[in-house]
Amino acid sequence: MILCSNANEEDFAAALDCGADALLLRLGPCVEDDARRSASARACTLIGEAKRKGGAPKLFVEVAPVESELIEADLGALFGPGPDGVFLPSCRGVESLQRLAVKLAVREAQAGLADGATRIGAFVGDPASVLALRFFAAASPRLAALAFDEAALSASLGLTEAGGAAIEMARAAIILAAASAGVPAFAPPVQIGQEAAYAAARRDGFAGAMALRPEQVAHILKVFPPGENRQKGQSSA
Repeated sequence: MILCSNANEEDFAAALDCGADALLLRLGPCVEDDARRSASARACTLIGEAKRKGGAPKLFVEVAPVESELIEADLGALFGPGPDGVFLPSCRGVESLQRLAVKLAVREAQAGLADGATRIGAFVGDPASVLALRFFAAASPRLAALAFDEAALSASLGLTEAGGAAIEMARAAIILAAASAGVPAFAPPVQIGQEAAYAAARRDGFAGAMALRPEQVAHILKVFPPGENRQKGQSSA
């Protein structure tokens, strides 16, 4: 499930115990300021706590775009314990994945971690990334998941209403690209009360969904049962 790294202890404990396969920590706006540095340090602390807790979900962190100067500061702050993976907020294509893979390999070597230990998740939320999806399968063995950022794509296209031909095409392309790469495709999170969208996501071919609140994970698990070789809902980023 998706959780801000500045969440209080009670919210973090609830997220750890909600049954999600993974938590995605968000660091906030991509601005080099004290708030971002504090969020990164907090995320590192939470990763350490989760790794000490037996049976805890995997911890992913949404880092700055690989084209941003902030990416180095984000990775530098996170590689003490090291996250299970990182998510690109908007992956522009194969080059973004490969550049991040190189940066992760360097950080792993410096931290004494196994090469390839840190996985990569990618949000797909702009036209360029949608059009590049066919090449993602061979981009990097670190690729762990694709997630549809429908809100970002709608904003990029200037859409004022939900849905539409471009959104549906992107939705299908993400599902097919993930299947081709052998990784799960995650449906976007929904607001409380809109959980019926999870069933539609499964019918479309998504392997799981993201959640905004711990109580939504139970709804996701009903639609995507763990025993069916599908990924459980995760609260990412």
